[in-house]
Amino acid sequence: MARMFFRIGAVSAVLVGSTLPATSAVADHEDTLCTIAGAVQATPGLTYAPAPGRYTLDGTMDCTSGHKGTGKVTGKGAGTLGCSGGKNEAVFTVAWKDGSSSTLNLSLADFAYGSGGVGKVTQGALKGSKVGLSWAREAAGAEAKCAAGGVKSYQFAGGVAFS
Repeated sequence: MARMFFRIGAVSAVLVGSTLPATSAVADHEDTLCTIAGAVQATPGLTYAPAPGRYTLDGTMDCTSGHKGTGKVTGKGAGTLGCSGGKNEAVFTVAWKDGSSSTLNLSLADFAYGSGGVGKVTQGALKGSKVGLSWAREAAGAEAKCAAGGVKSYQFAGGVAFS
């Protein structure tokens, strides 16, 4: 199970590159690639049929290139959520280990066992950067949970690119 979760997360990280348009880096930083992992709490929960809902996110971002290093990510999103489809708007805040922060405004879509989308850093460190994000949801028992009334919480892992 852990191996499958890792593979899905790795595929999600690769998908990040395909979600970003080719652009040059923002003047005050170089392109930055990061991993992201954590937990999501969804209300009322994700089901097969996309439905209105909201969620909170709590996790960690670890950047392997660029200037930022690691940070704590928190966020909220709302829109149409589903196990295999949906679209939502989200605002995530990254509290970087160096004491700075970044606010990310994102448009995300749900797909089978994951989420992904694009946005922009609107405040703080990396302001003006474009953002591409994709993550995989923990798949263990997900189909049964969706069929039984919803996935109210899940673990995720994926990738983020700032350009």
